[in-house]
Amino acid sequence: HGAWIDCDQDIDLIVQEIHQLYITSYDPNVIATVCQNCGHIKLYEHDTCTECGSDNVKQVPSAEEYAIHDYEGFGPFTVSEYSSVVEIARMAEILTNSDSDDNKYAISFLAGIYDDLGIIQNKLEEVQIFHGSRGDYAQELTECCYDVPEYLFYYINYDAMGRDMEINGEISEIEHDIYVTNAQGL
Repeated sequence: HGAWIDCDQDIDLIVQEIHQLYITSYDPNVIATVCQNCGHIKLYEHDTCTECGSDNVKQVPSAEEYAIHDYEGFGPFTVSEYSSVVEIARMAEILTNSDSDDNKYAISFLAGIYDDLGIIQNKLEEVQIFHGSRGDYAQELTECCYDVPEYLFYYINYDAMGRDMEINGEISEIEHDIYVTNAQGL
């Protein structure tokens, strides 16, 4: 049996929802302790509640392992059957704190490079996003950074420059006409 668990909450609450699944398992193999005062569930047999200290506890049959068979809303992150609760909560936190589409694009880009969630979170602010074609970016970069005489503008092939930037890894397309412009530095 199973349940959908919202991972955008405190890790202890996620664990309690998993423990609730354990004590309703059709195939219990261990004992869990349920506090009759605060409802806290702890795997294995305990004399007192580890949450509130009460000795008003009840021992119940329980399972002790979980597996993830379906998930949604984790975007570019890969959730496996046995992903840890801590890792899943951290993924949810990163996604929840991304307050703009550009942050979501940055997360998608970084998740394609790094497995370490700490690195992704630390590098998130460094990612530079450009909206437009690669030729538009090449033109903007050229006009912003170089003094090109006006009579030469008609001879510059910005699309070819943008293509070369992409081939060289200087920019990287995330979605149609959305680019990371500092891809090599990340």
